[in-house]
Amino acid sequence: MKIQSIEITNYKAFLGTYLIKVDGKNLFIYGENGSGKSSLYYALKDFFQSSIENIDLHELENIFVSEEKKGTTAINVKFSSDKHGKGKTRNYEFSPSRNDTREADDTTIRDANKLKSFLTY
Repeated sequence: MKIQSIEITNYKAFLGTYLIKVDGKNLFIYGENGSGKSSLYYALKDFFQSSIENIDLHELENIFVSEEKKGTTAINVKFSSDKHGKGKTRNYEFSPSRNDTREADDTTIRDANKLKSFLTY
Protein backbone atom coordinates (compact mmCIF):
# COMPACT_ATOMS: atom_id res chain seq x y z
CA MET A 1 0.00 0.00 0.00
CA LYS A 2 1.48 3.34 -1.09
CA ILE A 3 0.16 6.87 -0.92
CA GLN A 4 -0.81 8.18 -4.36
CA SER A 5 -2.10 11.61 -3.32
CA ILE A 6 -2.98 13.76 -0.33
CA GLU A 7 -5.74 16.37 -0.55
CA ILE A 8 -6.03 18.86 2.29
CA THR A 9 -8.86 21.36 2.63
CA ASN A 10 -8.93 24.28 5.12
CA TYR A 11 -6.68 22.50 7.63
CA LYS A 12 -4.28 24.62 9.71
CA ALA A 13 -2.00 26.49 7.23
CA PHE A 14 -3.96 25.21 4.21
CA LEU A 15 -6.66 27.69 3.20
CA GLY A 16 -8.62 26.18 0.34
CA THR A 17 -7.92 22.80 -1.22
CA TYR A 18 -4.43 21.55 -2.02
CA LEU A 19 -3.60 18.34 -3.86
CA ILE A 20 -0.19 16.80 -3.29
CA LYS A 21 0.60 14.04 -5.79
CA VAL A 22 2.96 11.48 -4.30
CA ASP A 23 2.47 8.65 -6.83
CA GLY A 24 3.85 6.07 -4.40
CA LYS A 25 7.31 7.66 -4.31
CA ASN A 26 9.33 9.08 -1.44
CA LEU A 27 8.38 12.61 -0.51
CA PHE A 28 10.83 15.30 0.59
CA ILE A 29 9.27 18.44 2.07
CA TYR A 30 11.18 21.67 2.47
CA GLY A 31 10.27 25.33 2.64
CA GLU A 32 10.43 28.54 4.58
CA ASN A 33 9.04 28.90 8.09
CA GLY A 34 5.26 29.19 7.97
CA SER A 35 4.93 27.51 4.57
CA GLY A 36 2.90 24.54 5.85
CA LYS A 37 5.46 21.75 6.37
CA SER A 38 4.25 20.98 9.88
CA SER A 39 0.62 21.33 8.82
CA LEU A 40 1.16 18.60 6.21
CA TYR A 41 2.79 16.39 8.82
CA TYR A 42 -0.05 16.94 11.31
CA ALA A 43 -2.69 16.40 8.62
CA LEU A 44 -1.27 12.93 7.95
CA LYS A 45 -0.83 12.24 11.65
CA ASP A 46 -4.43 13.27 12.41
CA PHE A 47 -5.70 11.28 9.41
CA PHE A 48 -4.15 8.05 10.73
CA GLN A 49 -5.01 8.81 14.38
CA SER A 50 -8.64 9.38 13.39
CA SER A 51 -8.89 5.63 12.85
CA ILE A 52 -8.56 5.01 16.60
CA GLU A 53 -9.50 8.26 18.38
CA ASN A 54 -11.88 11.18 18.03
CA ILE A 55 -10.27 14.27 16.51
CA ASP A 56 -12.24 17.52 16.33
CA LEU A 57 -11.48 19.01 12.91
CA HIS A 58 -13.33 22.20 13.85
CA GLU A 59 -10.47 23.02 16.22
CA LEU A 60 -7.93 22.46 13.42
CA GLU A 61 -9.72 24.55 10.79
CA ASN A 62 -7.77 27.37 9.15
CA ILE A 63 -8.65 30.60 11.00
CA PHE A 64 -9.21 32.52 7.75
CA VAL A 65 -11.99 30.27 6.42
CA SER A 66 -15.03 32.34 5.46
CA GLU A 67 -18.29 31.79 7.33
CA GLU A 68 -19.94 30.01 4.39
CA LYS A 69 -17.06 27.49 4.16
CA LYS A 70 -16.75 26.71 7.87
CA GLY A 71 -16.95 23.00 8.61
CA THR A 72 -15.41 21.95 5.29
CA THR A 73 -12.05 20.89 6.70
CA ALA A 74 -11.04 17.56 5.19
CA ILE A 75 -8.09 15.26 4.64
CA ASN A 76 -8.34 12.80 1.75
CA VAL A 77 -5.64 10.24 1.08
CA LYS A 78 -5.59 7.97 -1.95
CA PHE A 79 -3.67 4.69 -1.69
CA SER A 80 -2.65 2.10 -4.24
CA SER A 81 -3.34 -1.44 -3.16
CA ASP A 82 -0.11 -3.22 -4.04
CA LYS A 83 3.48 -2.76 -2.88
CA HIS A 84 4.57 -1.49 -6.30
CA GLY A 85 2.17 1.46 -6.25
CA LYS A 86 0.03 -0.02 -9.00
CA GLY A 87 -3.31 -1.73 -9.20
CA LYS A 88 -6.59 -0.78 -7.59
CA THR A 89 -6.68 2.52 -5.67
CA ARG A 90 -8.78 3.44 -2.66
CA ASN A 91 -9.61 6.92 -1.42
CA TYR A 92 -10.19 7.55 2.29
CA GLU A 93 -11.83 10.73 3.58
CA PHE A 94 -11.60 12.23 7.04
CA SER A 95 -13.95 15.20 7.46
CA PRO A 96 -16.53 16.41 9.99
CA SER A 97 -19.25 14.55 8.06
CA ARG A 98 -17.35 11.42 7.05
CA ASN A 99 -14.61 9.19 8.43
CA ASP A 100 -13.63 6.33 6.14
CA THR A 101 -10.67 5.48 8.40
CA ARG A 102 -13.00 3.69 10.83
CA GLU A 103 -15.00 1.46 8.51
CA ALA A 104 -15.82 -1.76 10.32
CA ASP A 105 -14.98 -4.07 7.43
CA ASP A 106 -11.75 -2.27 6.42
CA THR A 107 -8.92 -2.09 8.96
CA THR A 108 -6.34 -0.77 6.48
CA ILE A 109 -5.88 2.65 8.10
CA ARG A 110 -5.98 1.30 11.66
CA ASP A 111 -3.31 -1.24 10.71
CA ALA A 112 -1.18 1.42 9.01
CA ASN A 113 -1.53 3.65 12.09
CA LYS A 114 0.18 0.96 14.15
CA LEU A 115 3.18 1.04 11.79
CA LYS A 116 3.50 4.84 11.47
CA SER A 117 7.29 4.71 11.33
CA PHE A 118 7.23 7.16 8.41
CA LEU A 119 5.54 9.70 10.69
CA THR A 120 8.50 10.00 13.03
CA TYR A 121 9.27 13.69 13.20
